[in-house]
Amino acid sequence: MEEKISIFDTEMDSLSAKETMIRTIQFFEDDLLDTIELMTLNMLMGGQEDPKWKRNVAGMDLVLPVEAEILEAAGIQDRGLLRDADERVFLRMFMKYLQKNRRRVFLLAETEEELMRVEEAVRRYQRGLNVVGHALLSPENDRRENVINDINGTETDCILSVLSSPYQEEFIADTRALLSAKVWFGCGKVLEQSYDERRLANRIKYFFMKKIFRYRVERQKDR
Repeated sequence: MEEKISIFDTEMDSLSAKETMIRTIQFFEDDLLDTIELMTLNMLMGGQEDPKWKRNVAGMDLVLPVEAEILEAAGIQDRGLLRDADERVFLRMFMKYLQKNRRRVFLLAETEEELMRVEEAVRRYQRGLNVVGHALLSPENDRRENVINDINGTETDCILSVLSSPYQEEFIADTRALLSAKVWFGCGKVLEQSYDERRLANRIKYFFMKKIFRYRVERQKDR
């Protein structure tokens, strides 16, 4: 059964990886573009006081917490849901689905360096992904019209975005009606995190981020 959770007035979907995958497969059968957003602690804290970002997130079809800390802060105790988030089970299932079904994927990043990192991360998740194109887009170089034409020219099934938040959410909110694709998959920095966070320095940084997140959640509850 579908449930919703809310942190900092940002509503998210609390679904198992299997339930999420079923919904996602249905998206690929639709004629319209459906949108999926992976939500992290960093994104929630960065958008806590940003009403425009919250409106853009609210327009997504699925908003999925990918860190167990978010679910715990919302009072979720289901071990299966917490494990799915902590181990990013849906992300692995999604990548496998794209590869197995030969779905056409278009990569969207801000810089050449980020594009190289996401290509490497994609290979680690699932070799043989059918990448039909890529484009660079950033707030400083907002080539929206060209990027839209590039995407639509490939007849892609899935736009996989690693743009930073809040620019990622702003872009899809503004251009959704113009894009010819089945699914928008906004994963921000999540693909990189899955490997980078294993390094000691990043684990220490993440530890303190969690403490700050818990403090902010408790403060909001006390208001």
